[in-house]
Amino acid sequence: MPTTLAMLRAFAAVARTGSFQRAADSLKVRQPAVSDAIRRLESEAGRPLFSRTRDGVHLTDFGRQLLADALAAVDAADQVDALLADRRPSLTIGFMGEAAGRRTSWLMKLVRDETNADITLRRYDYADPSCGLTSGQSDLAIVWPPLDDPTIRSLTVASDRRAVALPLDDPLAGRDRVEPSELAGRTWVVPLSEDRAWAEFRTPQAVGITDLRDMVMSRSIEETLELVSVGRGVALVSESTDEHYARANVVIVPLSGNIHCSTALAWRSADRRAVVRRVAEAALDATEP
Repeated sequence: MPTTLAMLRAFAAVARTGSFQRAADSLKVRQPAVSDAIRRLESEAGRPLFSRTRDGVHLTDFGRQLLADALAAVDAADQVDALLADRRPSLTIGFMGEAAGRRTSWLMKLVRDETNADITLRRYDYADPSCGLTSGQSDLAIVWPPLDDPTIRSLTVASDRRAVALPLDDPLAGRDRVEPSELAGRTWVVPLSEDRAWAEFRTPQAVGITDLRDMVMSRSIEETLELVSVGRGVALVSESTDEHYARANVVIVPLSGNIHCSTALAWRSADRRAVVRRVAEAALDATEP
């Protein structure tokens, strides 16, 4: 694995403070992130960089040899950052309704903290589950996997239970949980998308429901919930949909069993810009619970 600046910063901070926790505090990250960075750096080096004793953490002989070069690399990066401080990068963040909400706000804060970039938000519907990455319109995106595009990399930042959107007067609307088998024989509202893998994951067949009365196509989460509210069908959604798209005539009921969907930060594999890499590394250390 390549040595990253984040790994060298963690190494320098632990060497300076003599403590993983104090290093994390100085870097404003979680202590496990520092531990993981040191573990990866030691794996890359093939030998320990620190000895762990009751009275603290101390550099090994090899660690002392490496420290000078690590400090030089960190210092050089800081100088470059200072030189470019007046040239703020710009990033376009794509998002889709069901994969957004508080997670878009979380990503915006992460980007600002890590890059000081000018941010443009761009909303996408079911027609483009990549949220502009495939077309090159977005630099980063909050997406709802799986995606059918092999050129996109993603990092899961949250997991959510799958649920069913029901009309308020549906017999199952008052339940705490619904078994997928109880939803057989229904008309379903399903996404209209050219991304086959993405669309298939959002059909009732994906949770084992094969007995369908009919299917109604929808182009967005708003249209989906509107169709449900007027009794055109029921829909497979995420449980958190109710937090961001509450409808007076729609009830979101979780499905029974260990049935989940995920939200991910995504970017193009070919995008090697430091600003994108920095956000991805920061997201890895600060994955939302």
